[in-house]
Amino acid sequence: MRTIFFDGRYVNVNPQIVEAFTPGVFKVKGVFETMLGVDGVVMDCALHIRRLKEGLSILGINPPTINPSVLKQVLNCNQLATARVRVMVWEAPAGQAVKQTHLMMVALPYKAAAKKSFRVCLLRTKRAANDALANVKSLDYELFAQAYAKAQESGFDEALLLNSSGHIFEASRANIFWIKDKILYTPPLSSGCLNGITRQQVIKQAKSLKTTVHEVDLTPAILKKSDAAFLTNSLIGIKPVDVTSISNIT
Repeated sequence: MRTIFFDGRYVNVNPQIVEAFTPGVFKVKGVFETMLGVDGVVMDCALHIRRLKEGLSILGINPPTINPSVLKQVLNCNQLATARVRVMVWEAPAGQAVKQTHLMMVALPYKAAAKKSFRVCLLRTKRAANDALANVKSLDYELFAQAYAKAQESGFDEALLLNSSGHIFEASRANIFWIKDKILYTPPLSSGCLNGITRQQVIKQAKSLKTTVHEVDLTPAILKKSDAAFLTNSLIGIKPVDVTSISNIT
């Protein structure tokens, strides 16, 4: 059994029920955030909650009260030293007489990948550059979930996604950076990528170290000629990419 927090109550549920609410599987109007929980601490909690509320505002959903201490309690109730901690907020499906906003917090086991670098493939999408909802971590997550599943089925660790203009805007679960001639690069938000929490921190830290950072469009050819590349998100932190592993577009 897993202990979750749902609409003001702690509830013990079967793990299969939690899986049914996985972003990309559970298709409703709403947003989610995934954080790393370590030894009872939810990392960068305030930053994630702020972005979640910004996403709700864009979608026109009134944000519920989100207490960081509840997230910590969910983590501790499940007795997980390391976990994926997820908060989800969504609006009840259309057709109900009164609109209702739901809040769920869960903690799931997480084990960091032992690989030193990720093998990646390239997948085309219909994602438009300058997508108005690109910076909303939406529960309408099917594109990303399917891309990740396809990469895994094909023997890769991640999928790099190309927008409708043919530019890599992010990976299915991460932002991407690359290095060329000691300059750090990453796709711009205008490419359709999410402004990841770790992405923001890497850019800030690089600039504080006087490293030049440019946000420019990325093509597969540019990436293959880079000196190094890495992926970032709140769970993996920074994970190198095996540039030699990049497959043809599938």
